[in-house]
Amino acid sequence: MGYFITLIAKYYYSNGLSLEALVGIVQQKILTFRLEGYQEYKYHSRIVAICKAIIDGDIRSTFREDDYVPIYKSEIEMIATLPNDRQKKLMFTFFAVARYMHCDGWINKKTAKDISEVFKLANVSLTIAERSKILHDLYINGYISFGKKVDNLNVRVPLDKDEDPAQIIYKVVDFHNLGNQYIGNFKKGYGLCQNCGKQIRLTNNKRKYCKSCAELLNKNETRKRMELARNSEKP
Repeated sequence: MGYFITLIAKYYYSNGLSLEALVGIVQQKILTFRLEGYQEYKYHSRIVAICKAIIDGDIRSTFREDDYVPIYKSEIEMIATLPNDRQKKLMFTFFAVARYMHCDGWINKKTAKDISEVFKLANVSLTIAERSKILHDLYINGYISFGKKVDNLNVRVPLDKDEDPAQIIYKVVDFHNLGNQYIGNFKKGYGLCQNCGKQIRLTNNKRKYCKSCAELLNKNETRKRMELARNSEKP
């Protein structure tokens, strides 16, 4: 919630805006999201503190702009040691999200629902029990660590600390289908559908689309040809 408040405050901040005015704007905008269980009085002090920090310059008032999120050679090599594609896709996603968050490798997710969003980014569909098992397997084998508090599911991954530009293996520019991006770029014999981003098996060098997209594109091309033929027959 603190991160959410900070984003809103940064977005609506402008030079000369008073603390009272910024707090009022943030409170009003949060209400428009109709967050389940949100009670304004519980977050009033935090909203004021964040707005004051932005106005005083203690929190950067502008958004950070990244052209891409880098994944390094050492991280890809670590991912390659995992035993199956599900774990590999999830770990690749962990690295991308953690570096995007700029929180020293932490992926701050407090609930099972929050962590399920990361699984969706990784294109890994599992039950709650199965998600718990895969996280446990990664933990006991030393690939991830958890926060000390027992009331959250915060995950930390060992990001490459050197960040040598020469060691960048992959640049994430789109956070859709992160798991598929890993398979399509790092698993031999696989690629990505150029229309929807789904992972596809490369049965030949000419394959560019998954079966569903290929059928859809073929139907569209057929319809266009028929329309062109009908128009050419008109006097």
